[in-house]
Amino acid sequence: MPTTPLRRATALVALSLAFGLIQFDATVINTVLDTMRSDLGGNLGLAQWAVDGYTIPFAALMLAAGPAADRFGRRHVCVLGFVLFAAATAGCALSPGWAALISCRVAAGIGAALILPSSLAMIGEVYPEPAVRARALGVWGGVASAGFAAGPPVGGALAAAFGWRSVFWVGVPIALAAGAAVGRTAPSSARREGRLAVRGTALAAAALALGTAAIIEAGQARWVLAAALATVTVLVFVAFVASERGSVPMIPRDMLTPGRFRSAIATGFVFNFALYGALLCVGLGLQSVHGFSVLGTGMAILPMTIVVAFGSTSSGFLTARFGPRIPMVVGFGCAAAGAAGVALGASSPAAVIAGQTAIGLASLAMPAMTSIALAEAPPAHAGLAGAVLNCARQTGGALGVAVLGAAFSACGADAGALAVVFAATAVILVVGIRTSLAATVSRPPEEVPCDVG
Repeated sequence: MPTTPLRRATALVALSLAFGLIQFDATVINTVLDTMRSDLGGNLGLAQWAVDGYTIPFAALMLAAGPAADRFGRRHVCVLGFVLFAAATAGCALSPGWAALISCRVAAGIGAALILPSSLAMIGEVYPEPAVRARALGVWGGVASAGFAAGPPVGGALAAAFGWRSVFWVGVPIALAAGAAVGRTAPSSARREGRLAVRGTALAAAALALGTAAIIEAGQARWVLAAALATVTVLVFVAFVASERGSVPMIPRDMLTPGRFRSAIATGFVFNFALYGALLCVGLGLQSVHGFSVLGTGMAILPMTIVVAFGSTSSGFLTARFGPRIPMVVGFGCAAAGAAGVALGASSPAAVIAGQTAIGLASLAMPAMTSIALAEAPPAHAGLAGAVLNCARQTGGALGVAVLGAAFSACGADAGALAVVFAATAVILVVGIRTSLAATVSRPPEEVPCDVG
C-alpha cells in the first residue's frame, strides 16, 4: 500500500481517472444521440438503448464485481476492466448499425462495472482516516466530474468536426493509459475467500434489462410487447428474491437493514435517476424542440456539467468541515428548484439552460453520500459497499433514462413534454432531500461507526 504522500497522491489520481473515464462515456453520448439517429436510422427507443445498454450491465454486474474485486484482487480486476472498456469503446466506433453498437455498449458497461467498485475500495485502503478520506473522495469526485463536464462539449465539437464515431475513439487511449497507471501505482490488496452469487447476478441483470425494455416499449406505444415484458420482469424478479434467500445472497442481509447505509443507497438511486434522465431529455429537447446543432447542444449542456464538477469537488471539503447533511440537502434543494424552473419555462431555451444548470448542484450530494456508505460498511465488505452504492446509482440512471425518455416520447417530444418531464424530475429531487435527511440522522451516543480500514 502507498505510504509516502507522493505515492498516495499518485495512486489517488490514477484511481480518480477511472471514474472520470466512466463519467465521460456516460455523458458524451447524450450530445450525439440525435446525430446517430439521423445516420443509423431508428426511433428514440434505439437511442435510449445506446445509453441503457451501457448503464444496465454497469449497474447489475457491480454487485458481483465488488466481491470479485475483494476475492481476486482489486487492482487486477480494475485493470481487466480497463482493457475490456478500451476494446468495447473501439467496437462502438466501428459499429455498422444499432445492433453492433448496443452490443459494444453492453461490453463497455461490463468493463465499467469491473473498474468502479474496485477503484473506490482502493481509495478506502489508501486513505483510511475519515476526514482525509472525505477530501480524497472530493478529488475523486472532482476528477470524475471533470470527465462528466468534458463529455458534452468534447462530444459536440468532435461530432461536428469528425462525425459521431469520433466520440468513442477518444476514450480508447484514455482507458489504456488509466489502466496502466492503476496497474503501476494502486495498492495490491489482500484477497479474501468467498463464493460469488452468480445466479443472483444473472437474475438481477435480466430483471433490470427486461423492466427497462418494458418502459421503453411503453414510451413507443407498443403496449402488448410492453405488457409481456413487464410480466416476464415480475417473474424474473420473484426468482431473484427467492435466490437472495439462499445461502449466498448478493448482499448480506444486515447491510440493508433500515439505517444510514440504506438511506445513502436510496439517495444514490435518486441522484442518478434525476441527473441522467434530465440529461437525456435536455440533449434531445435542445435539438428536436429548440433546433440546436450538435455543437450548440454540447455547449448549452456545458454549464450544467461545470456545475457538477464544482459541486462534486466542493462537497468533499464541505463534508470534511461540516458533515454530510448540509451539502446533500442544499444540493438536492437547489436541483429541485432548477428542475421546476425548466418545467415552468420549457418553451424558452434560456430557461431550459439555466434550470438544467441548477440541477447540476445535486452533485454536492455525491461525495457526501459516498463517504456515508464507506463509513457504514464493515471493513471486509469495502468492495461490496462501493458496489452496492454505485449499483443503486447506475440502476437509477438506467431507469431515469427509460422512464423520463419514455415520458418525453409519449408526451409528444415537444416543449410540453419537456415541462412534464422536468416537473416529475423536481418531485424526484425532493424525494432526494428526504433520503438525505435519513442518511445523515444522528446516531445514538452508544453506537460506534464501523469505518473502512
